[in-house]
Amino acid sequence: MDLEENFWPYVLFMPEDFEEKLQFIRTVLAAKVASGVLSSFNDDGRVLQRDLVRTLPFSNKSILAYLKILREFGLVTTASSVVGGKRVVYHELTKKGWGLARLFSPGLPSDIGELTASLLEDYLSSLVSLYRKRGLDSSVIFDVFARTRARAILQGSQVHEKPEYVLFGATAYFTKIYCAELPPTGGEMGCSVPFREPGGSTAEIALSLADSGFPVAFVSSVGNDQDGWSAISSLVNRNVDVSHFLVEDDKHTNETIIVDEEEGSRTLVGIGDISALSITSPSQVPWSIITSAKVVYLGEVFLEVAISIAAYAKANGVPIVYRCSPHFWKRGIHEIEPLLRQIDVLVVSEREWQELKNQLGSNPIPVLQDLTDAALVVMQDRHAFRVYIDNESKPIWHVREYSTDDITSWFMIGFLQSVAAGAQPSEAFEAAMKYEQKHLPKN
Repeated sequence: MDLEENFWPYVLFMPEDFEEKLQFIRTVLAAKVASGVLSSFNDDGRVLQRDLVRTLPFSNKSILAYLKILREFGLVTTASSVVGGKRVVYHELTKKGWGLARLFSPGLPSDIGELTASLLEDYLSSLVSLYRKRGLDSSVIFDVFARTRARAILQGSQVHEKPEYVLFGATAYFTKIYCAELPPTGGEMGCSVPFREPGGSTAEIALSLADSGFPVAFVSSVGNDQDGWSAISSLVNRNVDVSHFLVEDDKHTNETIIVDEEEGSRTLVGIGDISALSITSPSQVPWSIITSAKVVYLGEVFLEVAISIAAYAKANGVPIVYRCSPHFWKRGIHEIEPLLRQIDVLVVSEREWQELKNQLGSNPIPVLQDLTDAALVVMQDRHAFRVYIDNESKPIWHVREYSTDDITSWFMIGFLQSVAAGAQPSEAFEAAMKYEQKHLPKN
């Protein structure tokens, strides 16, 4: 017999005072009549006194004495009503009494969902009151609850032994706020109520692919905090395989603030020694799932780790699509060169293109083509893409109505789906543009 599987959780509230606690155990829990009386309450939490006396194999005196003890501990109330022309006495469970009665249920209670919600609310409220009474920080309780909730969900998460899409990148928690305009230094301005949600460009791609029914594995890092576990829960609930996530005790989940205004948006990314940005070592890479993937996407990944992943994927014939963030472009093109030589497609947003121009001059394309054989998908301004397949062919040019300085998740989803289906970069680009146009509004 597996004892662990046969044990179920119960919540039992007991007096704080030690002597009262001992009395509670002796007179309420250990009484001979306890099981008979407490299992006799109906689904409404009531029982007629006459029914207890008629059906239970105990004396009237013993039953009434036990009911008195239950009243003294605030577990039942007693009242009377007229039934069939006769006045009868009935006993009714209090909120605390419900939990005790279910402890003596012959099996799992039929109202387990409602009962669980009620007991959990009472338990958390009692813990918070206890912490405040003792001068402790009650917010710790909710952090523990958030982690426990996410871990429980994680146990039932989707696990793909052979995912079609393997994505590496950062997970962040976004705070979004809209302001008609920003105030001057030292000024103040009324803005919308901040909206918080888990996100990140790679996380959004993973979620959208999973929503479309594709087996997706997302490899990332979060801090061991409420935001990190909330992000994990969001991914798990939408069938993204996060079994390879790294949860770091000594770090915080990345915080990103997005301020939208009339002229555009501003993104503030919290980066520091205690920020959990991505996996940090090749030892944290789930190598086995890469070989079975139809495409590998590298987003916000540390260069040293990205180089190892790309080399392994390339050796196993798995196409690699890389989106380099501005942070790494700023480190210099020659630091990124070992990675560029391993990938199949490099995707560059307008913001990243401007950073490249700052480093390499007005036309960085020849420099990039000297460093890599990868197809270059470049957003050279807010309305236009150019795709460079190789040094010989002319670039593919596309003008779109939608204006943004970033690569949209819809574009990347369409591109990755096409690459996974075996399309060449030029075909994948055309498919990505159609996919984006289908899902995004026009200006």
